[in-house]
Amino acid sequence: MTLMCGTVFASTPKVEFNGMFSGLGQTVESDSNAVNINVKYIPLLKFDISPQIDAELSGNIFTFFDSDDMSDTADSLEIKPYRAWIRYSTTRFEARMGLQKINFGSARILRSLMWFDQLDPKDPLQFTDGIYGLRLRYDFQNNANIRLWGLYGNDNPKGWEIFGTKEHIPETGGRIQYPIGNAELAVSAHHRSVQQKGIVENRIALDGFWDVGIGLWFESALVHADFEDGNEKDYQSFLTLGTDYTFAIGNGITATVEHLLMSIGSRPFDGNDRYNISALSLSYLFGVMDRLSLFSYYNWDLKIPFSFLSWRRTYDHWIIQFSGYWTSEANTAPMASGRERTMENRGLQFMTIFNY
Repeated sequence: MTLMCGTVFASTPKVEFNGMFSGLGQTVESDSNAVNINVKYIPLLKFDISPQIDAELSGNIFTFFDSDDMSDTADSLEIKPYRAWIRYSTTRFEARMGLQKINFGSARILRSLMWFDQLDPKDPLQFTDGIYGLRLRYDFQNNANIRLWGLYGNDNPKGWEIFGTKEHIPETGGRIQYPIGNAELAVSAHHRSVQQKGIVENRIALDGFWDVGIGLWFESALVHADFEDGNEKDYQSFLTLGTDYTFAIGNGITATVEHLLMSIGSRPFDGNDRYNISALSLSYLFGVMDRLSLFSYYNWDLKIPFSFLSWRRTYDHWIIQFSGYWTSEANTAPMASGRERTMENRGLQFMTIFNY
């Protein structure tokens, strides 16, 4: 969650400047009891060019170091673009071009449709790198919508991807979402060329959400790339099932449960690389400012549990979060791409965020 306010200059186009500072400290199990420190600054410019046209430009300036060795702070300093897009929008149509965030789907935690982002539900910043492309969206009167996108210049793996995209070759895709009674169903597809010569990847997905007193949803996705080398990993398969409900206890305890089945093999949902992961999220709001949250994950194949407990206080311009985590192993379950979020068996985190 990001709270922002800024100064609007009395000129045409109108320009708003604001930004966000964040600092994260995490304990490390070592002889020196060091603390890993991450500092991030995101400056943001917003432009209102006309009633139909606006733009956004922001950067990502960050560094990281250990508390017992701060000599590499300058060497680890990086400056990257974060968002850089221009948008034309009317009541029902939107066209956005540039470096932007594209995400969709019904799942909250274990997202089969995490195609273009790496959002972490535990992260109060909801930080994710953007992708370069053009996105079109049209909303119909019955609340159905259609989205089309074309991506270019995103060579590194994103989302669940194993391999990056071939340079100078655009990616294309789209999504149709349609309401049916108290449900919404959507079909998504994407096409790209991967870095290996002559290999084309196609994705198709179906997801839906029902509100029947409790929330019910699913996401299913199938990714196919014909490697033609006996790799036997032509298919990536994903299925997420989830539900949530708010219990009338105090101010209300919101519980979310999801299960993810994913596999990599020669046939859909059939392979040696197969994972079943369950997740539970509990959230309780104390008044207006304080929230207590618990995230718990369990990998049934590797028998690895992971729990993350946090308390967050939100002011007008500040967010403060204390967290603790513990697991039976020194890392969480690997993602389908082979990348892992490595953490120690247990630790503490402190994060502070300032928005202006």
